[in-house]
Amino acid sequence: MILWSIGYAFDVTIVILKVMDVVWPDRIKVTPKEEWISLDLAQHGEIAYVNE
Repeated sequence: MILWSIGYAFDVTIVILKVMDVVWPDRIKVTPKEEWISLDLAQHGEIAYVNE
């Protein structure tokens, strides 16, 4: 029963990721530029860690 649950969760996760890839192609991951800028600034428009 436990192995069945693990297999089911894995299969459902793969299906969800494939659907997301069809709906948002190339947007599941952030771009290298957004990663370099900082995800807080690129995604939320704010700086999370301020060293004053």
